[in-house]
Amino acid sequence: MTEPSAPLFVGLSAEGPGGIQRFNRRIITGLGEIGAAPRCVMLNDAAIAGRRARLFRAVMGAARRAPTLLLGHVNLLPIAAGYRALNSVGRVILFAHGIEVWGDPTYRRVRRWEPAAMRALVDHVAVVSDFSRGRMAAAFGVAPDRFHLFPNAVDLPPLEAGVRPTPTILAVARLGAGEREKRVDDLIRALPIVAASVPAARLTIIGDGPLRAELAGLAATLGASGRVDLPGSVDDHVLAQAYADARVFALPSTKEGFGIVYLEAWARGVPVVAARGGAPAEMIADGIDGLSIPPGDISALAAALIALLVDPEAAARMGAAGRAKVERYYSAQAFSANLRRLLER
Repeated sequence: MTEPSAPLFVGLSAEGPGGIQRFNRRIITGLGEIGAAPRCVMLNDAAIAGRRARLFRAVMGAARRAPTLLLGHVNLLPIAAGYRALNSVGRVILFAHGIEVWGDPTYRRVRRWEPAAMRALVDHVAVVSDFSRGRMAAAFGVAPDRFHLFPNAVDLPPLEAGVRPTPTILAVARLGAGEREKRVDDLIRALPIVAASVPAARLTIIGDGPLRAELAGLAATLGASGRVDLPGSVDDHVLAQAYADARVFALPSTKEGFGIVYLEAWARGVPVVAARGGAPAEMIADGIDGLSIPPGDISALAAALIALLVDPEAAARMGAAGRAKVERYYSAQAFSANLRRLLER
């Protein structure tokens, strides 16, 4: 098999804890592993410091020599026009992460020129899920054959197999003012129903932002404050311990473009509960490695949580199946292999 030629990778940032930053670092690492170490230009790197003119000059300086331009975000689409002007035979591949390409005006509007530019300038769109592919195709008018399914990946920590002794539910999410569609409040609303069947049930919600105070207030209103832990943002050690203590991971979100937190739970042997109709439900084999429920259905959510909390052996089996799925489809090795296929397409 021939080694792919070294591409030019342009992104917003590869520094920091954010999901896109981690994705960009994984792309850079994966390219090196498959023998295609790229020239990388990141908008927020110290050398660029957010200066778009400097970014454009850096990109154009490398454009003629790069057979492929990898764009890390839809906001960088204008870079493709300059690349095409200097390299008419090169390919352009855009990475699409989720909600930024859904055409949702509450998050990011599709600019009037973008659909035509997308069709004219981009050869392939590497998109994280079928759900996001459908939303992007409708928003930008991109033909189905332009897409390449390119899911994210997680690192695999050592697995603590076996039954989790405490009936703890874990959720990990940003709690910003614009994150209500994560529906973390549904977990608190379901908790009194769960507690009627599982008296020792507890809920830990890791994440910070304005919604954290609202969630604490909701728990108090429902008389569930003693069962709900809201520690805010935590370090990696505390987060790992929270996964180790959890019998089930639950996030009934309706706005996930992919849902890497579900993979992080599976990687640690924890079964997941998610809402149907979105990207997370694509990954779940219902009843095998997790459970999916109708979005917004508190009774169904409570029933799913109870089913896993009262049967720790079944929860452990589902968690093990989730771990096996991550090893096969969502590991660093699977990510690099898919990246090679993308470049050879």
